[in-house]
Amino acid sequence: MTKRYDNVADVLKSMDLPAAQKKRQVEYIKARQLSRLLTVMRVQKKMSQKQAAEKLGWSQGRVSKLETKEDRQLSVGDLLDYSDALGIDMSLVFLPKKMKIVDHVKMHAFEMIKLLQRLVKLSKGDSKMEQGVAQFHDECMNNLIRMIDNSQKTLSPKAKRELTVIGPSQVEQMIEKEDAELVQA
Repeated sequence: MTKRYDNVADVLKSMDLPAAQKKRQVEYIKARQLSRLLTVMRVQKKMSQKQAAEKLGWSQGRVSKLETKEDRQLSVGDLLDYSDALGIDMSLVFLPKKMKIVDHVKMHAFEMIKLLQRLVKLSKGDSKMEQGVAQFHDECMNNLIRMIDNSQKTLSPKAKRELTVIGPSQVEQMIEKEDAELVQA
């Protein structure tokens, strides 16, 4: 029976290769993040390389080369054509180097706001669409709150501080007496 692997990294680990060769393979895989994504998207569309080539007006070999190229060798034009053949929109985002993660989150939040505002604008004048957009807003809000809550729950809990209570001495004495009676009961 043949051993099944969950991913390429597991296959590499199992192979009896010199360390330098394994390192080169890992570097090659890392250099192909985008081209690997293209292949996965095509497969998810249940489309063969031949079918993609027909849609593109390319040879199957050209599709194969595109899916095995290192990311730096891919052209924007080929990516646009390929994504169009898969029925997928492609976007490019240019960000400042060393952008903080919190700024990434804010940027995406502002993009969500813009898109939601576009939905509102598109629905104006059509009561059914406006109702659907309102429901979608509710759905987005609930999902976003749930995602943030789930993320927050993964944070380490803060240590609970003890509360120091100081009251009038006769009240404190009365409480201490009641506490002592509770322990004895």
